[in-house]
Amino acid sequence: MKSYFFPVFLFLAIFITMPPKAGAQTDKLRIGTPMTIKIVNLLKDYHYNILAMLMTHDTLVRFDSKLCPVPQLAESWTCSKDGKTWEFTMVSNAKWHDEKPVTAEDVKFTFEYLGSHQPSCAWIPDLIDKININEQKIRFTLKKPYSRFLFNSGFIIRILPEHIWSKIDDPLKTSCRDVVIGCGPYLFEGYDQKKGTIKFKKNTRYYQEIPETGQIEFILNQNMDLLTLSLLKNKVDVYYKYASGYPAPYLTRLSKDHNIGFAQEESMGIPAALGFNLENIFLGKKEFRKAVSLAINYQRINNSLFKGKGRIPTSGFVPSIFSSYKKMPDLKYNPGQCEAILISLGLKDRDNDGIREDQDGNKISFTLVVRSDLWGDAQLVKLLTHDLKKVGLHVNVRMTDLSTWITSVRSKAFDLVLFRTTPWGMIMASGYASGYFDSRRQGGGVLANITDPLFHDLCDNILSMTDLQTVKNYYYRLQEYYAAHLPAIALCWNKNVYPYRKNWTGISVNQIEGGLINRFTLNSLKNINQ
Repeated sequence: MKSYFFPVFLFLAIFITMPPKAGAQTDKLRIGTPMTIKIVNLLKDYHYNILAMLMTHDTLVRFDSKLCPVPQLAESWTCSKDGKTWEFTMVSNAKWHDEKPVTAEDVKFTFEYLGSHQPSCAWIPDLIDKININEQKIRFTLKKPYSRFLFNSGFIIRILPEHIWSKIDDPLKTSCRDVVIGCGPYLFEGYDQKKGTIKFKKNTRYYQEIPETGQIEFILNQNMDLLTLSLLKNKVDVYYKYASGYPAPYLTRLSKDHNIGFAQEESMGIPAALGFNLENIFLGKKEFRKAVSLAINYQRINNSLFKGKGRIPTSGFVPSIFSSYKKMPDLKYNPGQCEAILISLGLKDRDNDGIREDQDGNKISFTLVVRSDLWGDAQLVKLLTHDLKKVGLHVNVRMTDLSTWITSVRSKAFDLVLFRTTPWGMIMASGYASGYFDSRRQGGGVLANITDPLFHDLCDNILSMTDLQTVKNYYYRLQEYYAAHLPAIALCWNKNVYPYRKNWTGISVNQIEGGLINRFTLNSLKNINQ
């Protein structure tokens, strides 16, 4: 098997792992977050899975802020020219937190276990034909070419210790306390559900660079008022919520404290988007979706959520921070043009009650499903319903918790849905938001609303291509498809702003890992007051 080397998305280069380097222990880092955790099981609790990715569990590779791969449990990797065979060479000195060695067998076990036990990983047996081990080398033979294996497998799969998880028949119902054991730079120390805190301590035997900060404490379930006060009163050092910047209305108060600094980055995710159930008789028509896009006052949304500092999106959906971004027409607010399209479709307010009817006299009304746990959505709903009412479209709003929202989206129990995209969501599957729309994919929060073979072919061609310019051209076509068909509308683009107390230095943004708290920050973090 030959080795092939490509930059950025197909970066199949060999990297050398840095040797462990211990640093002086500093005091505890206190992280304030609105995230909630119900159980410390990374396969059951979404938010704990995020903390495990940050603290306790390693993957084959990670990605830096520029989406370049960084070795982790795999010190090097190669890929066959046809993109169907991927081989990883494992580091030889990694150990689980209980001192047992990490092996290639653990990696093989993890993929097979998740593929058969975790519903969200049902793609694994569909993609991987066989996994072979030769000492510290592990080879994945795939059923089809897959150029994005590093992203969609090498990074997203947290490797599990076989000697623990092989004894667990149902990962969603287990009471095994050892599920917190990983091989990462921090060890799980304790979860106080009453106080809402989770603590981790430094793993002094970590096989890569050992972080300086001795203890990490996440202070959970803080609303933004409390979190802002905690930052101002020096009860919290850093803000973290996966893939979310700090809400704009609170930043003014924080900016008056000279002890608080701010990191910011153009967001790879979309803070708010309006999705369509394309099986609806009206929303299934491109012309109707175009009319809806013209009914929305994007500048007013921007002013409300980001104090005018956000940006009006384009019809291409994908933010300009991406390397293969193609400038598509800006979304425009034009209620007059919207009404003209609706009239051309035979939708008029025949009884003058403010709501349009179809030619049979049926009222045009839609159910909008919205998460109740996301900051700003309540205000956003008011703006959207106002704009749609103005053009004669009635909206029933259904606010739900996250679990109910996911169930509603998965079962298509909605007409319109308010959702957000995360940086990871924008690069998953074929990339450039395709994972949200491809009807062949299932998962929490994906619309899976495009059944068009043309779109499916675009996604498949991206996954099978090894030539970067060809891939870039396909990404251009993908954005053109979004602009022409509008499977969803990005309501705003923005910069994410992350506050932290200035006595902590070495902080950097990594959006794939969710913000200021990431492996790269943990490696360089220092408290200058120590």
